[in-house]
Amino acid sequence: MTQPASIATRRKWVRFLRRGAGQALWGAMLRFRVCHRRVVAQGWGNRPALRIGILSDLHFGFAPMTPSKITQIKRRLLATKPDIIVFLGDLAGGFGRETRIRNVPMGADLLSGLDAPLACYAILGNHDWHDDPAAHERGAGPVAAASWLEQAGFHVLQNTAVQPGNSGFWLAGLDSQHVFRKRHLTGVTRSGTDDIGATLAQVTGADPVILLAHEPDIFPELTDNRIVLTLSGHTHAGQLRLFNTAFYVPSRHGTRFAYGHHQIADQQLIVSAGLGASTLPLRLGTYPEITIVDVTGPAVS
Repeated sequence: MTQPASIATRRKWVRFLRRGAGQALWGAMLRFRVCHRRVVAQGWGNRPALRIGILSDLHFGFAPMTPSKITQIKRRLLATKPDIIVFLGDLAGGFGRETRIRNVPMGADLLSGLDAPLACYAILGNHDWHDDPAAHERGAGPVAAASWLEQAGFHVLQNTAVQPGNSGFWLAGLDSQHVFRKRHLTGVTRSGTDDIGATLAQVTGADPVILLAHEPDIFPELTDNRIVLTLSGHTHAGQLRLFNTAFYVPSRHGTRFAYGHHQIADQQLIVSAGLGASTLPLRLGTYPEITIVDVTGPAVS
């Protein structure tokens, strides 16, 4: 029996997307992975191991970040049994400001229903500020994404530090470092609403600090030895990579902290590849990921 032309054409495209050039171009957007990383931190001491489940850069509104895909992501995340869940910013995507603004509450709502023993926390990314024109114009909150994330069950940290439960560590959430852009002849200068001094001033005692910073730019500047781990997103691992090298990252450090596990002295950084894409709904050479980080002290390594 002869197949209708439309069905035959669709099947040809499916075969293309599953093979060779199709996988190189689109395969990274059609599935996601769970990336496990282990951090042995001197400053963690003999505290119990901590499993952190990380979601970042959802950019809901750009295909194929669909509601069904987000449901799969949440199911896979919860299956890893994290002690704490963090969202590292950037809820919405899509073409056009009005589209992105509409996608902010939808993206937050799709993340609702997550739970962990030490609760769920979130910080804001640069796109969360950009997708609230009024907040961006005045350079101050409240930011729409923060309100929607709170309604979805997240505690939003904006230059805020808290102790989750009786966990014996601090979770510090830095606001975005890339809220504002100033173009000049030699390029673009970015600045933000972040305040690391005010954030860390809320940390009392010597307990270790895990810092959430949407952009990894601040990492080389950290001098407080209580910070044992920084968690960042923003980069999408470069979003477009060839021969395992990122073409471009919007960072003052270039591609130095595009992805992965980095260490300077006793401080460590994990940069998640995140889940979505911005500017263009395309990833090349880098898969969307849920990042799971297990933190231990040297005594249990």
